[in-house]
Amino acid sequence: MSMSDSEAIEAFAREWAAFYADRKPMGWMLRQDKSLPWIRFHSLPGSKRYPEDHNEEAIVLQRARVLGKAILGGNADCWQVQCRPKEPNPPYWSVPVTGVESSTFADDEEDGGLWTAYVSSITWRRNELDATLLAIADDRSGPTLWVSRKAGKIFAPYDGGFDLFPASMHEVARLKADHEDWLSSHPDGL
Repeated sequence: MSMSDSEAIEAFAREWAAFYADRKPMGWMLRQDKSLPWIRFHSLPGSKRYPEDHNEEAIVLQRARVLGKAILGGNADCWQVQCRPKEPNPPYWSVPVTGVESSTFADDEEDGGLWTAYVSSITWRRNELDATLLAIADDRSGPTLWVSRKAGKIFAPYDGGFDLFPASMHEVARLKADHEDWLSSHPDGL
């Protein structure tokens, strides 16, 4: 059973507000909110930013699959949220958005640029999002995140790694212990 565009907009707004109140649906903005449980993992060994060959792409995808499943669950009902500048000048990302236009908001930077969030209800499944994950890793897609509809946990990949927003600091500690080799050595976890 699929939702109409207006039903999707209403459902996303309601579910997002239940977990994140007045926060904006972009990983880097959520990360700046120190009250949220957060952890970052790098997508490649040695904190390398971009994959350069098929072997490195395989590492990015393997880590994305492991962390996505750890935070969202397997075959989990999620919201996919893709944010794009309201007025791209020039168009920067080559990957088109999917979903329905949900909201427009100003970013937290000094210039206060406007962003539009596009949402779609999807199921997080192994291998089905590989093209999107690689586009994000190569900085060919704008800010994208997945939110568990059931638990509100967030998986937010970016070019260079993955920001995760679990439900608790206990879960942050568990994820750190489980994937210690993927963590940054930076004191702030960046």
